[in-house]
Amino acid sequence: MRYVKTFRNAFTLVELLVVIAIIGVMVGLLLPAVQSAREAARRMQCSNNLKQIGLALHNYHDTFKVFPKNQAWATHGGNSYGPPAQNSGISWRALILPFLEQDAFHNQINFSLPIMSTVGTPSNLELARKPMSPYLCPSDPSGEVSKSGEQYLWSNWCFPHATCPREAPLGVTTYKGFNGHGYDIPFGTSAYPHAMFDRREGKPLGMKDVIDGTTNVLFVGEISPEWYAWSSWMAWHSPMSSHRGPNHVHRIYTRIGQRTAAQHGWLDGFTANSFHPGGVQFLRVDGSTNFVSETIDLTKYQQSVHPQDGMPLGGIDQ
Repeated sequence: MRYVKTFRNAFTLVELLVVIAIIGVMVGLLLPAVQSAREAARRMQCSNNLKQIGLALHNYHDTFKVFPKNQAWATHGGNSYGPPAQNSGISWRALILPFLEQDAFHNQINFSLPIMSTVGTPSNLELARKPMSPYLCPSDPSGEVSKSGEQYLWSNWCFPHATCPREAPLGVTTYKGFNGHGYDIPFGTSAYPHAMFDRREGKPLGMKDVIDGTTNVLFVGEISPEWYAWSSWMAWHSPMSSHRGPNHVHRIYTRIGQRTAAQHGWLDGFTANSFHPGGVQFLRVDGSTNFVSETIDLTKYQQSVHPQDGMPLGGIDQ
């Protein structure tokens, strides 16, 4: 009897299902690793952005012998130490643009006019509507400009002015300077300065004013435009507060788009937050960057923002 060899030209159904299952398991194992690698790259870029901002702030200091002043409340008197002009409403981020290789953009801003001025071509308002990539963290999904809706652009975004146009989006920022661990801080409660970007009337701060040491004081940090309605990169309004710890806002809102118009981000939305897992990145006055855990002791965190309180002993890393 002769035996004839037979050859299979295809997988059986069982073999095919096994292969598909193996591929599914491999994808399931690799996908988190790929996502983690991507976030690591985004976090590194975000850190580099902060370092560039730090370098720009230091170059500004080398030129003018002080750091740029955040615009003071109109009720506390205008900033008489140079631009932005009194009541212009233009931020320190606009002042350091030449040191971020944005000279051409900086030269188009009229610092003698309010931020929402429509005078000139381009006008200050037109410039404020443009994105500014050095002030955007790639980990933040909010986008380059403000979203539509009152919860993303409040009616007084150009404060101290009364008429703030909202018919089109504004360019946003994910980096803001510290005002202190409150917002409208009375002088009787805390003497100036309360932080490096204390928005109250007072002279601009320099290196010599950082008595606690430039390595120990937090300067600028991350804050997502998703959680508050004063997110313009060009407007001075709403510096960052340390009255809550990093990522506190994520305990209030658990997903993007959860806020309503009535929840416009005052006041917890002004606290440091990011979309990096576990914490927020900060720039110190010395120009270095620091990833601060969202579980940091609140008192130590608040002390690390004040440049002249002598605390915390040994700095934030101790």
